[in-house]
Amino acid sequence: MSTNDALKMLYKECQKLDLDDATQLILDAETVEEQEFYFMVSDFVLQQRQKKVIEENRF
Repeated sequence: MSTNDALKMLYKECQKLDLDDATQLILDAETVEEQEFYFMVSDFVLQQRQKKVIEENRF
């Protein structure tokens, strides 16, 4: 599997991320760097969901 394919799969999996699970990942991270990564991913997912809600005038 190429790096591009792996990253595309990662993106699709991140889109399915439950924010409660993301919080647990952040809390369970073994390093600060890992914690920051999970935080950035969860923040991105939340921003995308907020954007969709705003576009659909559901706020």
